[in-house]
Amino acid sequence: MSDTGNSDQQGFRRVAIDGVNRRRLYLFRHGAVDYLDDNGEWVDDPDVVDLNERGRAQAVAMAELFAGVQVDKAICSGLPRTRQTGEIILGERSMQLEVFAELEEIRPRKGETAGGYDVYADIAFSHWRAPQEDARFLGGERYHDFYARISAAMDALLADDSWHNLAVFAHGGTNAAALGWATGVGLQAFGLLDQSMCCLNIIDFDTEDSGRVVRRTVRGMNITADDPVMRNRHSGDMEMLARRILKHGIG
Repeated sequence: MSDTGNSDQQGFRRVAIDGVNRRRLYLFRHGAVDYLDDNGEWVDDPDVVDLNERGRAQAVAMAELFAGVQVDKAICSGLPRTRQTGEIILGERSMQLEVFAELEEIRPRKGETAGGYDVYADIAFSHWRAPQEDARFLGGERYHDFYARISAAMDALLADDSWHNLAVFAHGGTNAAALGWATGVGLQAFGLLDQSMCCLNIIDFDTEDSGRVVRRTVRGMNITADDPVMRNRHSGDMEMLARRILKHGIG
């Protein structure tokens, strides 16, 4: 049975049964990239990496899955991998992909390499330490500070009344923080809620005319077009990075 949710098919606006507005966030992660070179060394600047061939194919597959979905605003973090993913998935939609830099990924210490890290604690399972007060990502940004940054960014997005259906193209850590904020899971979301490359999350926000959010509902999480039942995904990305580092005997 189809549930239209009393949506206005002309403007794709949803209304809950009690009459409040139901706004929808389509939260994407960027497609696959290479943070390590062929020798297993970290690239000089992860902020400037582009989608690799697999990442572009993932975005094309997601574009097909997302075809026909109406959005009235789209933003990305501004880093190349989110911009490229957004441009592919949005396709022929006539809208500008805006930049919201506050959504950038959790930041490692600049200039650091895998050498000196504990490959298991600091890389493979780093995200599981996020609730610890002083836990940092690869010696850089504290998880607590990052979570506060993303929570404030999400509050700002909801305060913006220019959209009803919003597409956001962001990062794995950013998405985990946003999902932790939306669900109340908090910092534990970093370890608990996996985010595959080029995945999609769907979150509805029921809001009164004043803008006050009365309900948050996750409609979909970690949806992928290329591997929807996770047939080939048995590890998180940080664990896969750690495996590559160990393979090359680094760290």
